[in-house]
Amino acid sequence: MTALQGHRRPAVWALLAITLTAILTGLTTGTALADPDPASGKLVLVLDSSGSMKEPAGDGQTKIAAARTALTQVVTKLPPTAEVGLRVYGATVFKRTQPGACTDTQLTVPIGTSNRPQLQAAITKYKPYGETPIGYALQQAAKDLGPSGQRTIVLVSDGEATCAPDPCVVAQSIAKQGIDLKIDVVGFRVGGKARTQLQCVAREGRGDYYDADSTIDLEAGLDRLSTRAFRPFRISGTPVQGAPQQEGAPVLAPGHYSDTFGVDDTSKHYLIKRTMTGSTLRAGVSFRRPSGGSFVIQTEVKLNTLTGEQCGWSYPRAFDGDQGLATGTAASWSKYKKKNDECAESDQLVLTVNPGKDFREIKGVPYELRIDEEPPVDSTTSLPAPAADPVWVPMAGSTPREIVPGSSFPDAPLLQPGSYKTTLMPGELQLYKVKADWGQRIQAQITVPEMAGAMAEAIDGIRYLDTALISPIGEDVYAVFAKKVPGGSYTKAVLTKRGLVKAVTTKEVRYLNRNGANNQDTGTSTPGEYYIAVSLTRKTDDKAFAIPLTLTVGLQGTAGTGKPEYVDGATPVSGDSITPSPTASPSETPSNGSGDGNNTEAGGPVQGSADSGDGTPVGLIAGLGGGGLLLLLLGAFAVLRLRKKPATARPAAPWQPAQQPYPNQPPPQYPNQAPPQYPNQGGQQPPHH
Repeated sequence: MTALQGHRRPAVWALLAITLTAILTGLTTGTALADPDPASGKLVLVLDSSGSMKEPAGDGQTKIAAARTALTQVVTKLPPTAEVGLRVYGATVFKRTQPGACTDTQLTVPIGTSNRPQLQAAITKYKPYGETPIGYALQQAAKDLGPSGQRTIVLVSDGEATCAPDPCVVAQSIAKQGIDLKIDVVGFRVGGKARTQLQCVAREGRGDYYDADSTIDLEAGLDRLSTRAFRPFRISGTPVQGAPQQEGAPVLAPGHYSDTFGVDDTSKHYLIKRTMTGSTLRAGVSFRRPSGGSFVIQTEVKLNTLTGEQCGWSYPRAFDGDQGLATGTAASWSKYKKKNDECAESDQLVLTVNPGKDFREIKGVPYELRIDEEPPVDSTTSLPAPAADPVWVPMAGSTPREIVPGSSFPDAPLLQPGSYKTTLMPGELQLYKVKADWGQRIQAQITVPEMAGAMAEAIDGIRYLDTALISPIGEDVYAVFAKKVPGGSYTKAVLTKRGLVKAVTTKEVRYLNRNGANNQDTGTSTPGEYYIAVSLTRKTDDKAFAIPLTLTVGLQGTAGTGKPEYVDGATPVSGDSITPSPTASPSETPSNGSGDGNNTEAGGPVQGSADSGDGTPVGLIAGLGGGGLLLLLLGAFAVLRLRKKPATARPAAPWQPAQQPYPNQPPPQYPNQAPPQYPNQGGQQPPHH
């Protein structure tokens, strides 16, 4: 085993260097990356200093030596403004029979930003000695972090607790202190009961668990988990409290809000104030999908009139990852016209968020509300027809810039056309955003290089890499029937040690797309900040490893083409996180990465610099699950059930059923097209639970 580790070390150390550099220097790699403060939380490392840390680490050194090496590397690269502390347990009392053995834990370095020398000195003195009071150490670590803000405990242990209290029960108690506190765990060469116990701590503490069998594994896990501590899944927006019924519901103007699911299946209601007669109101609801929960999210997002007429509804679309995402939308627009349409003309509409029959999975989970209002147009006669299915345009590669990905909408970095590189861990959700104007469409391509040695072993057979494109309000908008797309036009790709090339694109942003039947149409009917998402399948026995990725982003089309004229020169109103930016003139639109068809082969991998054979993550959305025939039947059924309701100018909100991952096989292969997608069912009466 020692020889094998020696053989693996150069490649993996190179990967870790890439990972650390990408994560920790991405904030200063160029003006294209509008990124929030990377150190907006607190982290305390809780380290096992019990006697068992004297045992071999599997790569020619002891566990304690491996821990020192890994911690030294991680601490050296932490952002200077990150608030970090170090707590150890089992460091001063030798036997359980001695007084204080089960309360033997010390905060050796208090949480702070200017304590790196103290952290390094403490790591050097870190020695194996006593018992394993994990539960008590976790209780003290929670106190170290204080009562508020984004807080993370990263626990490193090589064995089972030898003292009460039960660490899993403690983790449950800590989790009740708020959604902003979580416990991540690295199990260092553990198995059996110890592994089960540590996995329980992570699960109950709303965190991640990774196995580590060597110094390399340990550093990879600590590196990524410590970085994530400062980029947790976040909910933003002005706090509001929805009412259990329409009467007494808060009145909201277009904007950006946050609320929390209750403890039962009671709906929450909001009154949306329309500021312009005939305008289109859109509402998006997004939240973290519970780890290990179902992909079928039966929460309902509905937009009705005060008299109960339904204007639009959907189920949230679920995306993969341990920190997964679910988004649902509803809109007041319909392409069918009728007189006295309340959905188009009422001063107020009612937004209802119903947790559904699976409310137990999301009770107490916070969510964002994003509300848009778009004025009516003077005329649609001169506007471009709805966009046709796009044809992929090969993109010119550029030297990839390192980037820090986001894990939620608020911290997604803003990308300009070009190439970027980073790493992706199994189960991780990554989000990026790209501004698209009228007349433009987004192309995003992911390249994973061929892998060998330790990385190839870590891949372990077949995994799925999921990609997605999400509209400013939260619709899944990848173009289902796009042509010549590298890797096929569906969103799920099979990843093996040979790497992959996978791409997704949207339709061109046009006003009349709103009359289409699917998300790919209705979701691309307004300009704004669109999101690219990426995730990689995680297995229950995964160790901590990161895959190198390159993401190339391009904008096709001329900015401003087909821009509508709104009545009386009015402008759209929306929340901060989704406000469309002022449209750029064609001369201002960056050309790097936009592709002119002359630089790379169609369907071929984008070429970066000679030393950039790794890359950046990008997409997450799950592929269409289940058999192709079933999807086609459901699609046909949905079309027949579409609401035949006239209106002044609004298509019903798209139905976005959760799409389940392929359980034990690659996605179905469609010979000449992408898998079918569910049509719009926004105007259909939703089922009652």
